[in-house]
Amino acid sequence: MLLNKRILLVLDQRDQACNGLQRCRLIAGRLHSPVTLVWLGDDPQKARESVGQLENDGIAVTLVITSRDKLLTLLTKLLKQQSFGLLVKSCDPRRKGFMTSLDGQILRDLPCPVLLVKQDQLWQDGVVMAAVNSLAEDSHQLQLNDDLLKVAAQIAVATDSALAAAVACPSAMMGGDPEMQSEELIQELARQAIDTQLSRLQLKAQALAVGEGPPEYWIPEAAGQLRARLVVIGTRARGGIKGLLIGNTAERILPRLDCDILVLRIGLSDAVVPVLQQ
Repeated sequence: MLLNKRILLVLDQRDQACNGLQRCRLIAGRLHSPVTLVWLGDDPQKARESVGQLENDGIAVTLVITSRDKLLTLLTKLLKQQSFGLLVKSCDPRRKGFMTSLDGQILRDLPCPVLLVKQDQLWQDGVVMAAVNSLAEDSHQLQLNDDLLKVAAQIAVATDSALAAAVACPSAMMGGDPEMQSEELIQELARQAIDTQLSRLQLKAQALAVGEGPPEYWIPEAAGQLRARLVVIGTRARGGIKGLLIGNTAERILPRLDCDILVLRIGLSDAVVPVLQQ
């Protein structure tokens, strides 16, 4: 169950905005979750100041200091030693050449829901958008779709926000099925599928954004149109050569979204439903 466990917070001392810290303070303070703070840098005084901000809110904190190049090894070790409900980090989509960004590596390698923070704007009274593939036929993807909607819906309830859903449809030129040769028909099928899914889950979305993909372009566009403050997406967490060459949709979406992003890894989402229970 997400957020009834310890929260893993990663802070980089080069991050001047400290959006990840402020978001973690809100979540941990509301849910009374202890925090393990992983500090990237060589300034222990700044690290202790961040610890102090959390402790002033009544949050129990454990501090670990490491360097950027050792972060993934440390996080892997911590996750093996203890169960964490969520990893919170300010979004850093930078990459070098063909190398995967640090955030992308975290999404691929770590078996933990990840909240990447981009803004200091509160989620309260905003829009929480779930990005789903309603035309999928794969059972794992269908289950992930359910979990994304459930998580987004419960966050929306907890923050008095509106629930929205977005679907990126394949191009009509890509479909071999005659029924998939019309853009209008494809989008209508996607709308019917998401309506059926929402009805089955007994959820109601205030807005649906259905458009032609690819997802890394349509999802950020939909989020902008709906003014989403949080987008909930899933990842298949591809690794190895395939991940290097193709990447993951979640990774490609990251630099294009202007709001916070909660990423659930496919096959590991059962542990995060329900979320943000009051």
